[in-house]
Amino acid sequence: MRPHITVNFACSLDGRIASKGGRAFKFSNYEDLVRVHKMRSETDMIIVGKNTINLDDPKLVVNPKYYKSNHLPDVGILDTNLTVNPKAKVFGYPRNVVVFCGRDIKVNSDSNDLESKIMVRNSNDGYVDSYFVVKELEKLGYTTVMIEGGRSVITSFVSEGNWDEISIFYSPVIMGDDGIPMFGALSDPLKLGSLETSKLGDGVLIKIKKEF
Repeated sequence: MRPHITVNFACSLDGRIASKGGRAFKFSNYEDLVRVHKMRSETDMIIVGKNTINLDDPKLVVNPKYYKSNHLPDVGILDTNLTVNPKAKVFGYPRNVVVFCGRDIKVNSDSNDLESKIMVRNSNDGYVDSYFVVKELEKLGYTTVMIEGGRSVITSFVSEGNWDEISIFYSPVIMGDDGIPMFGALSDPLKLGSLETSKLGDGVLIKIKKEF
């Protein structure tokens, strides 16, 4: 069965998800972080791109500061050419980390230096897109998945229709031209459906559910 996929991210009022050079900017307020970590506690896997790992070095865990839970979600990393930092914090927890790579890419998944179990999935055509990732997630039995960035990963899943819900937290910040837009190039405008909006601290949360 195809997993339920939620795309979740925070951005500025002008739709930027990162600062200059793709580096992280703290858009989420406390209330939004509580929401995000609760979502993490209810998901099987968090998916990000290798740039998110290399630039931001996130742990991708449930932080008890925001939500108390013993759940430790697995992680998926989209990394066509396998350039992710092997010493990243994400590998420091006892869980599965699934690396989605291009064809003929190999990784030492038995390293004694890592707490995580590394699972490699190679794309037959050498290109890692959301269709390939979703098929592999089905095979592995994942049922709930969060997409947390970055831009290329978000664009791939949303533009290719491999999503069920989108949650966007808008922070009262304007980044300007130096910020990284939430979406990359699209062949055509995307009609996503009706919006559900709510105030969350000093920001606004927008939720979109896929209309079948």
